Amino acid sequence: MEKRENSPHTAPQGRGKPTAPMLINHISRMFDERMRSLLPAGHPMTQNSCRFIMGHLSHHDGITQQELVSNTNMKAPTISVALRTLEEEGWVKREQDPGDLRSVRVYLTEEGRRVDEEFREKLRKTDQLLMQGISEEEEETLIRLLLAVRENIRPEHMKKEKTEST
Repeated sequence: MEKRENSPHTAPQGRGKPTAPMLINHISRMFDERMRSLLPAGHPMTQNSCRFIMGHLSHHDGITQQELVSNTNMKAPTISVALRTLEEEGWVKREQDPGDLRSVRVYLTEEGRRVDEEFREKLRKTDQLLMQGISEEEEETLIRLLLAVRENIRPEHMKKEKTEST
């Protein structure tokens, strides 16, 4: 199979066969909508930023606020607002790094871990629903392809593309 290089579109705009990026975007929006529908209105985990932060902290507890910005590809003000919300809920705590007084480390609280685990169970059930009728081999292929797509859209690649086009 031959790789495509910088083809602008694989289908005409509007009607016709959808492009892979169009499908990714549509599935992402539908997924977000489903996850929000599983929670009460106004629940902090209906916000993408809060979900991403909680999920990231569940694997990397105690990282700095700046590392959260870098690792989640969210803007610093978005992280700050989401952390304030999560702190008000009692799900995260921020502590000054004793080794570097300019840095703030972020930790999940016990209540935050409980909320995160409840949400992860909803995610697992949704994942199972999404992958119905898809074999393990097909899922592995899909993951490999989506990782390649994600790599192509990383900010450092987008900056390189921007400088090359000017």
